Amino acid sequence: MARSRKTLFLLVAASSAVAVFSPISAEETSTENGVVDVEVISAAAEGEPDLAAGAEHFAKVCAQCHGARGEGNVELKTPSIANLPDWYVSAQIGKFQRHWRGTKPEDVQGIQMHAIAQSLDPVAVRDLAGYIRSLEIVPTQVTLDGGNAERGAELFRERCMECHRYNGRGESAFRSGQLIGLQDWYIVAQLTKFRDGIRGHKEDDLEGGKMHRVTEKMTEESFLDLAAHIADLAERYKDERPRRRR
Repeated sequence: MARSRKTLFLLVAASSAVAVFSPISAEETSTENGVVDVEVISAAAEGEPDLAAGAEHFAKVCAQCHGARGEGNVELKTPSIANLPDWYVSAQIGKFQRHWRGTKPEDVQGIQMHAIAQSLDPVAVRDLAGYIRSLEIVPTQVTLDGGNAERGAELFRERCMECHRYNGRGESAFRSGQLIGLQDWYIVAQLTKFRDGIRGHKEDDLEGGKMHRVTEKMTEESFLDLAAHIADLAERYKDERPRRRR
């Protein structure tokens, strides 16, 4: 019952944030030859981020769910976002604002983020993304049973490494996110959402659609294996800084 009340409070709080900012609609997103540019997806204003302003926004908007250090919260099913690349954060907020994420009723946490994202103007997104990137990474650790890191390493080489790189740090050229700071349970949950069409289901979401195709024939066992291998990568590459988008 306590968790239900807490979830209800977060949904009400998220809903009250809507209408502060009116983002670009999905119909207004420009495409060329069916390809949506990452700069179009990005919800951030141009220029260098104001980290002090980003810290203030983070404390007000993000910390309650994602933690004061961006470490995430297993009870709320919120991911660790600390040290995510700024371009990736702004792109994902853009996807929430364009209704590409967080619109399926099964995606409770996504619905919360969808509501919160509507309240963020481009300057706030830029400053938040810069601040999140500045936070110290919280490396992936194994908390789930059943994963086999050796099998996961083989799967990673076959299905993930081309876009997410050998170290799981991601690559802006492929719009692929950093993996080695995500909790193992979150990795499994998101792979499941991609597979089941809860995430990556919008036609314009090219990388989300690719993730759906990659995962559509995969099993929960394989997701556990991948998460176990990503934890190994996190231990090996946690001190390596992600590359900034040029």
